[in-house]
Amino acid sequence: MIKDILNKPYTIKIDNDVYTLDYDNKGYAQLEQFTGKGLFKLYDDFVVNNNLCYQHCVDIVCCAMMKNHTAGEIAKARIAFNEKQYLFFENIAPITMAFVEPLTPPKILEKSAKFKEDEIKKKKQMKKAKN
Repeated sequence: MIKDILNKPYTIKIDNDVYTLDYDNKGYAQLEQFTGKGLFKLYDDFVVNNNLCYQHCVDIVCCAMMKNHTAGEIAKARIAFNEKQYLFFENIAPITMAFVEPLTPPKILEKSAKFKEDEIKKKKQMKKAKN
């Protein structure tokens, strides 16, 4: 079996329910089946061009739930997203990160983490210099 992709769970809240978004290979494969689009086309449409129909956006979030939630829980979330479209936009950051992060090469993630650490150190040094 193929080793699972690098994934990090993200949580979103829909009404009073908390859902965990955690993509794995099965989630991405299901997303391709639901949308009829390849993963890189979805990435391009969703992240780069911001040109994806709303139903495919809902598919992105629901497929990310497959690893940790039952079909009934996912169906409930899908209904909520379809009835209250603002819920997707309220949760856009964790949805996007759950989709993108596992697709990002590890070296880029490491560089990003190092950059964040360096920025935090610089801010601390600036605060000390002001005092």
